[in-house]
Amino acid sequence: MMFEKLEREVKNGKGAALVTVVRSSGSTPAEVGKLMVVYDDGQIDGTIGGGNLEKTTIGRAVEMIRKGISDTISYDLSKDLSMNCGGHVEVFVRVIKPDYRLIIVGGGHIAYYLNKLAKVINFRTIIFDSRAEMLTKDRYGEADELVLGGVVENLSTFNFTENDFIVVVTHGHKHDEDALFEIMDKNVKYIGAIGSRRKVAIMFDNLKNRGVSEESLKKIYSPIGLTLGGNSPEEIALSILSEIQFVKSGRQLAHSRDIKNLSLV
Repeated sequence: MMFEKLEREVKNGKGAALVTVVRSSGSTPAEVGKLMVVYDDGQIDGTIGGGNLEKTTIGRAVEMIRKGISDTISYDLSKDLSMNCGGHVEVFVRVIKPDYRLIIVGGGHIAYYLNKLAKVINFRTIIFDSRAEMLTKDRYGEADELVLGGVVENLSTFNFTENDFIVVVTHGHKHDEDALFEIMDKNVKYIGAIGSRRKVAIMFDNLKNRGVSEESLKKIYSPIGLTLGGNSPEEIALSILSEIQFVKSGRQLAHSRDIKNLSLV
């Protein structure tokens, strides 16, 4: 049950760590083999013995999840944790990285190629659309989830995470605007919206009139994508996913030939 939940939560974008007691000696509540799952919000499943040992390990595991590192932690229970029982405990914290999710709002031509390209680089993809004829298994057999129905309503109840990337490419700028209004304050890594500079300016003015702050609008990548050139749906999709990759990796745009000591292997 614990591992089923762990798999489900990681697939849904939640960071986690599996904590295992690997060594125990002296007087200690921790038995070798005990397991505990720690999630990035500090919630847990299982136990490694309770008390200050468990509390301290939870805090350290959350920090390790944030940094993306796995490691062994050793405790002298009396010296390190002020526990009267004494003894020594060693735990291994294995960080499990969450799946990055690309959430595509709209199921048209650009979305079709976005989904295909995103699967190549191991994104989970979730596509929203109100049109049953667009959101079919024939078109999106590789997608992880298809969400059919009222887009704004479905977005309002969707569980977003900080490892989500959202691309808004619906079949009309009013639909784009409504979707943005619903999602723009979500705690996600990226929100991008399609449109020319003129149409984006109009859309942003409308959002301001609906009470959206200038600061919130600055978080939106729109017009979307890098200026790679090309206007076909597949070329636009490539420019969008390239921008997402830069945001995901935290890199600055640069030519590989201009970077010293670059390894591509």
